[in-house]
Amino acid sequence: MPKPLLSARYRVVVRDAQGRIKRIEEAPSKSFILNFLYAWWLFLNLIGTDSISVVNSSGQQITVTLGQPDGWDYTVNVRVSPYAGIQVGSGTSSPSASSPYLESLILSGTGSGQLVYGTNIMTSPLISTNPGTMQITNTFTNNSGGSVTVGEIGFAPSLGNWQISPITYGACLFIHDVLSPAASVPNGGTITVTYTLQVNT
Repeated sequence: MPKPLLSARYRVVVRDAQGRIKRIEEAPSKSFILNFLYAWWLFLNLIGTDSISVVNSSGQQITVTLGQPDGWDYTVNVRVSPYAGIQVGSGTSSPSASSPYLESLILSGTGSGQLVYGTNIMTSPLISTNPGTMQITNTFTNNSGGSVTVGEIGFAPSLGNWQISPITYGACLFIHDVLSPAASVPNGGTITVTYTLQVNT
């Protein structure tokens, strides 16, 4: 069976408060969703004044207007909000291609059931090998006072219109995977999630 031209893998590492590894999981990603196709549509359709509405990871709709005479009027970014980039959630249901957000997003914070979101780290595309790859990684820290269960992960770059005021952004889910079994992150511990996107030729 031929390899897909575009694919993704994820790697999850859970550590306790002393930094000891409690779990490592690596597997192919199974669920690119429709927002991923919307993003390609935006990149390929820069001329005109068409617009498209997508749903961000808070369940809210945002509208992105395409090519204006004075340049690009949308951006894809992983640094404009704590939820842009890699996300974690507590849901356990199988992903749906039409579902625009994680089943139950874990909020960034130190309250019960919350994790402190770190900074997304991206590697430059590696194109000297086959497959070509690019990675994005984030580490989430548990300072909630109890264990936190992570059942789902996702990749959600921010999509927005920067030529209107106020600038409108939404973290739009492109990839969604469920961990089975769910990962338990102990108090004081961390969970590091890495997505690797790869292109085969």
